[in-house]
Amino acid sequence: MQTPRAFSSVRLGFLAVAGASLLACSVTGCNQSPTGDDPLTFEEAPVSDLAALSDGAPSNDTLPDEGKADETLPRRYDLLAIQTPARNQGRRGTCTIFSTTALMESIYLSRGAIENPDFSEQFLQWSTKTELRRFTDGEGSNNEVNLQAISRFGTVLETDWPYESAAWGASNDPMCVGEEEMRPTRCFTNGEPPASALMAQRHTLEQGRWINSRPTSIQSYMVNNQLPVVVSGTFFYQAWSHGGSMLSISQTNKAQGIVQYPSAEDQTDSRMRPAGHGILLVGFDNDMRVQRVNGMGQPEVNAAGEPVYDTGFYLFKNSWNNTWATTQVPGTTEHPGGFGWISQRYVQEFMQAYVSGLPRVTQREVCDDRRDNDSDGRTDCMDTDCTMAAACRMMPTMGATTATPRAAIPDNNPTGVSSEINITEAGQVASLALDLDVAHTYRGDLRVTLTHGDRTVTVVDRTGAGADNIMEAFSLADFNGADATGIWRLTVVDTASADTGTLNSWGLRITRCMGSCGGSTETTRHYESTTARDIPDNSTAGVTSEIQVTDRGTIRRLTATVTVEHEFPADLRIALQRVGGREVVLFDRQDVSDSPFTRTYTVDAYADQELSGNWRLIVSDRAARDTGRLVSWSLDATVRSAP
Repeated sequence: MQTPRAFSSVRLGFLAVAGASLLACSVTGCNQSPTGDDPLTFEEAPVSDLAALSDGAPSNDTLPDEGKADETLPRRYDLLAIQTPARNQGRRGTCTIFSTTALMESIYLSRGAIENPDFSEQFLQWSTKTELRRFTDGEGSNNEVNLQAISRFGTVLETDWPYESAAWGASNDPMCVGEEEMRPTRCFTNGEPPASALMAQRHTLEQGRWINSRPTSIQSYMVNNQLPVVVSGTFFYQAWSHGGSMLSISQTNKAQGIVQYPSAEDQTDSRMRPAGHGILLVGFDNDMRVQRVNGMGQPEVNAAGEPVYDTGFYLFKNSWNNTWATTQVPGTTEHPGGFGWISQRYVQEFMQAYVSGLPRVTQREVCDDRRDNDSDGRTDCMDTDCTMAAACRMMPTMGATTATPRAAIPDNNPTGVSSEINITEAGQVASLALDLDVAHTYRGDLRVTLTHGDRTVTVVDRTGAGADNIMEAFSLADFNGADATGIWRLTVVDTASADTGTLNSWGLRITRCMGSCGGSTETTRHYESTTARDIPDNSTAGVTSEIQVTDRGTIRRLTATVTVEHEFPADLRIALQRVGGREVVLFDRQDVSDSPFTRTYTVDAYADQELSGNWRLIVSDRAARDTGRLVSWSLDATVRSAP
């Protein structure tokens, strides 16, 4: 919580040159640095075309909340561990290009898809206007359009086409002068990408979707998905302590990167020069409060002389360089330069929120899906990962079978709904893909399993929070080597009340070996620890439990199942570590309504590594008062071994 403090305010009107520059950019692009890559001065910070930012955005009234009515969220939360450094958009109106790119880098970091992701904002700006053909007559764009371009065409690394901080002018192209709508598109993309960039590996994300910008909705999405949220909307100059304000501003807010809810005077003043801005929300603090600034730039008080506060702020990543907002706010989460705090009320009333799904990449190549899953430029059997794969060592036979039950999923019922497919064609499974179509208003309620013979594999286990529907394909190595003949049973269970849905259809695509698969074999092995251990309260060290694995083999698929009993699970962080190797976070302060709770996590980070060794589970309680224990945990590993 922030206590009342003295404000330093200054009257900042428009200087003749700076003011003209700001007015010119305020309806074209986000905010600009005066001299290329020099530290961006706040007075020249670029703002964006508000019309472009808001294009196609639905109103909050049409969007459901992400969270459940009975959901309990932490008071403070951040995703700083999966953020890249703040960048500088320079003198160009490309704020949403930067916020979308920041989201993509964060998602790739969260999945370990690329060790140090740094994607090209320059290329994405070109792709939205040239490949997607949107907003071709100006610098502006929006997060939805940016993610459409990334989903459809992909983007490249920063080294493939480095960002240029200044827009093209007459010295670059004689057509790049005059009114924006009269300039050719190349003036806003700074020309065409080099041939090497067009030939470079492209990286993608899911298309994404709009979400409700109410605090409970954004916070629920962050906590349950462990991913940030991009927002964009109306820019209020005094609230941002911007030099373009005709009102006095707070120098303290400026230094600390605090963006408050705009005063009535600020709203009136800013709408005379309409502009917008886009940022990435990476955390929140519901107890943070800051004394409001009135239209005179002074600390606001009520009729009784008592301070008036803004309470509840988001931590956000900006694109005005890492030299912006380097002063920390006492009592709040410490953050790098280039990050700030924005009022939750501001975001709810004046901004739109957009999110994207996880990248369609894995740590290993799937050898029969015609995709470059590990982003190394080689597909299926051309990839060295597939040298020993059954599908690549001999001519396989393919088979596909579907079922369309269109069956209602019982609400909050542990039995769920089941559907069966009877496979009559014999043959050993070389690989199997499950195509799933489930309509549901809250996919985070769902658990999906596939059973064949004595094997049951958890396909989905209450992931995705408030997103709708599951329409995906899953590659399941757990059944490799099994006889395809017989009954395959899909079960969908709705684990919570209120939201409902339907199992529309599902199908199996099975690759069979000609005769026996031979060569290396794949088997699934189970290891568990059933010794319960108390979790120390409010301790980052937490409690550890180890499983020693002596079996050798190369991991193809690994899942960890954890059962924890705790009074307030949102305090907990759960991580899996191969002793002597990397640590993978499985659960990080998410809301859970049941206790004890059991969750199964697919851990792709250890794919193609040796199985044998000591595996350690670390469970830590990050807040005081509520207590609990680790009840049990297990590993299920599908491994490849030589005959």
